[in-house]
Amino acid sequence: MKHPLNYADYPAIVSVPEARARGASDYDIRSGRNFPPATWGIRFDGTAPTEFPIPTWADDDWIKEAQVLLALAHRHPGVVACSETAARLFGWPLPRSIGRDSLHLATSDINKRIRRRGVTLHRMRTLRRTAWLGLPVLSPLQVFSQLAAVSSVDSLVKMGDAAIGDWKSPTQFSLEDLAKHISGTKHLRARSKLLSAFELIREDVDSPMETDLRLWAASRDLPEPVVHPAVYCPTIDRTLNPDLGYPKVKLALEYEGDHHRTSEGPWAADIDRVNALKAAGWTVLRVTKSTNRRQFERDIRQHLGLQ
Repeated sequence: MKHPLNYADYPAIVSVPEARARGASDYDIRSGRNFPPATWGIRFDGTAPTEFPIPTWADDDWIKEAQVLLALAHRHPGVVACSETAARLFGWPLPRSIGRDSLHLATSDINKRIRRRGVTLHRMRTLRRTAWLGLPVLSPLQVFSQLAAVSSVDSLVKMGDAAIGDWKSPTQFSLEDLAKHISGTKHLRARSKLLSAFELIREDVDSPMETDLRLWAASRDLPEPVVHPAVYCPTIDRTLNPDLGYPKVKLALEYEGDHHRTSEGPWAADIDRVNALKAAGWTVLRVTKSTNRRQFERDIRQHLGLQ
């Protein structure tokens, strides 16, 4: 299974009357002992946990945000996670400029109010609700549209590559879905930015570093490299797919993260991979976050005959 899940026991979410029915005393309610507060009028009951699926990449902050979302949805039926909150739950790579200081919720009730510090409520006349790992969230296409107003085109492309690919979570929408959404939605904010991002989003991308590298090449007026070109390697009788490449000149671009260097297994596999590509007649240029990009550009231009 490409996207295995872990499972965590979330405390049951109960209203104050429900907590009293479970045996909570007035002292328990006031002090938070045994029934700690989740939000106003809602308590967590750790004695009656419910098993929930969580992604293997989820950290403690992800779990905490998911639990608070469930508590607020219990207190305010019909609300869903949206904007950057939903994007974090989806596993999309958000730009650093977007913090975690607020839980973003959406409702179709234009008269709805939630007066709670750290909660931002968005009122939407058209709200498409979906479930993500048991969590109430806005549809990924609507989330993507919301983020266009607060993200650069490059950041949107990285999020789009993540949503359309399956490098961290299963595919959440297709390029065709996105095109229909942009053309078929009236009064769409940041439509021009969404259209610009749409032109640059590619399928089958494995990581935001690959997207960064592809966008960097475009910014240097280099031809756009192919995402994961298929290379048959006779020495291992397998087809490999380097991160990016120029098949006509047999040039592969491989991004190496720190885990490749610090973990013996991935490092050895990378060496075998590069050797197999070289034996197949390909040149492999490896790049890290510390690579001198000017020299890297010169190397690419030389191989492409652009100098």
